[in-house]
Amino acid sequence: MTTSRQFKNLRHRQCQAMICAASASLILSSLSVTSFTVPVSKHITRPSSDSLSSSTSSLFAEDPKKVVVIGNGMVGQRFMENLIDLTKDDNSCTLATFCEEPRAAYNRVKLTSYFETRDPSDLTMTGPYEKDGRTAWYEDNGVELYLNDKAVSIDTESKTITGESGREIPYDVAVMATGSYPFVPPIPGRHRPGVFVYRTIEDLEAMLAYVKENNVKSAAVIGGGLLGLEAAKAVADMDVTSHIIEFAPILMCRQIDQGGHDALVGKIEEMGLHVHCGARTESFVGSDGTTTDDAEESNAPISALRFSNEDWDDLPVEMVVVS
Repeated sequence: MTTSRQFKNLRHRQCQAMICAASASLILSSLSVTSFTVPVSKHITRPSSDSLSSSTSSLFAEDPKKVVVIGNGMVGQRFMENLIDLTKDDNSCTLATFCEEPRAAYNRVKLTSYFETRDPSDLTMTGPYEKDGRTAWYEDNGVELYLNDKAVSIDTESKTITGESGREIPYDVAVMATGSYPFVPPIPGRHRPGVFVYRTIEDLEAMLAYVKENNVKSAAVIGGGLLGLEAAKAVADMDVTSHIIEFAPILMCRQIDQGGHDALVGKIEEMGLHVHCGARTESFVGSDGTTTDDAEESNAPISALRFSNEDWDDLPVEMVVVS
C-alpha cells in the first residue's frame, strides 16, 4: 500500500521531472536566451524527442556553449541531468553550477529522515559524499561545482556571474534555479539565540548542537502546514517536547477541513506532540524577560512565546523553529 508520504514524494518527483525536462528544452530552443529562470507549473509536459533534437542543434550549432546554473538544489540538479542527457551525443555544451551550501545537491523532501542516521549521504541525489562535500557525479559528467559560493551578481553586458568568493564565471546561458528561502515573520525577538529556520542540513545540525549545549527540553514550531509538521516531528526526534503553533483555526488549512484536522490532531497527539491552533504569537520572550526587537538592547536566548490571545499564558520554550 502506498502511504501518504510516499505519494507526496512520488508526486513531487514527477512534477520536478516535468519542470526540469521542459526547462532544459526551453534553454535549448533559442540562441538569443542569455538568462533563464526555472519555472514552476502544474501544466508542463515533456516535449517530443524530435523537437528537443532540433532545439539542441539550433542552440549549439557552433562552439560549445557554457551553461551556468545558479543554485544546486533539487531543481537545479535535475535540470543539469536533463541537459546532459539531451546533449550527450554531441558534447555541445559545458556546465557549471554555484552552490551556496557546503555539499552538493540533496533531497530536501527527505530532510526529516536525516535524524535516522545523521548521514548526509542518505539524502544525496548524486551518490555518496566525499569529505569536501562533492560527489563523483560532477567530475564524471564534466560539471564545474562551486561549493560554499553564493552567486551575488550577474553582469549581462560582459556575461559573467560573480560568486560571494569573488570568483567570476563567464556564461553563454545563465539558469536561475535558486529555489525558495525561509520566511521569518517580523515577530519581536526573532533575532534571539535559539530561533532557527528549517531548510538545510546545516539548520538541523545547528539545532542539534543548540539542544545539546543548552539542555533544551521544550520547543515550539511556528507553522502548522506540511513543513511545520515535518519540523515538529524532527524536534520530537531530538527528545524535545514539541509544540506546533498555528495561526489558523486548523492545521494544514489549505489542504484539509475541520474533520480532517480533528483526525490529524488525534494522530499527532498520540505521538506526544502538542497542537495550538488560532495562536497569535506576539513576541519571543528572552530569558531576561524582555520582548525587544533590538538585538543590541537584549540578545538573551529565548525562554517563552507570548501571545496576543486573551487569557493565553506564555508558553515556556527554549527553542523556536520557524517553518
